[in-house]
Amino acid sequence: MTSDRSTSRRTLLRRAAVTGGAAVAATAATATPAAAATGAPVKIGETNQGGTTTVRSATPNGGATLVLRNPDGPALRLAVPGATGDPAGPAGTVALSPYGLSVSDGSTRHTTLTTGNATMLVPIPPTRVLDTRSAEGRTRLVQGGDRIDAQGRALAETELVVTLAGIAYDVEGLFGNVTVAKTEKGGFATVWGGGPLPSASTINWWTAGQLLSNGVISQVMASGEETDVVRIRVQKSAAAVILDVTGLLVAHPDFVSINNPKTATTSDPRAVVADDQGVQGGA
Repeated sequence: MTSDRSTSRRTLLRRAAVTGGAAVAATAATATPAAAATGAPVKIGETNQGGTTTVRSATPNGGATLVLRNPDGPALRLAVPGATGDPAGPAGTVALSPYGLSVSDGSTRHTTLTTGNATMLVPIPPTRVLDTRSAEGRTRLVQGGDRIDAQGRALAETELVVTLAGIAYDVEGLFGNVTVAKTEKGGFATVWGGGPLPSASTINWWTAGQLLSNGVISQVMASGEETDVVRIRVQKSAAAVILDVTGLLVAHPDFVSINNPKTATTSDPRAVVADDQGVQGGA
């Protein structure tokens, strides 16, 4: 005797084909076929009512597969908070904000970071944000512009602070290239976001008159009233400095203004994100 478990796949397919053919023939001969009984499997060619229960429960002893209990309110609430994203919403309230998916604990909103809403890299067209060799290339300098010599070189021990205003908002980091030219003698430069000067260098040169570049990944931080700046410290000798940005780390793609028609005319791209999602404010 062969058990159902050991029946070959070919045999099962053959039986299904025969059963299906017979059911189709029965359907053609009968105008009103009988409905499947409650609890019975769905059968080819038979009428299966929407109210028919095929599987009642997958839990042991026939227990409920899903239980929704809330003695103080609805069993399940799906809602979006008001326009301000009220942090005092009922505990468990889930809502979209410009910073991702937030969950309220009754007094505070907490942002859940996933691959869908965590900080993301947004590539941009290669954009030159600093070139100390010309007045036009120095327009983004908020510090260090008074320490450029006649050859367009930043003097030794100069800290250059470059703003990304108008390119993006609430930037966490950048990808790009840093270049030095017209070097005076051996020296190095460090690119970083803020805080104490790191002890490591980003680019090094060893003699006069060199033109060198190196890839850079750096934090972007705040400086005074400027919310998004990157710093470059030129050390040991004077050098012209060029910084090109090719990608930005942000909380939402619309925080990047450059080459983005949705935000190119908006001073604060977060407003556009909020309008899209119907929720203002962050987490």
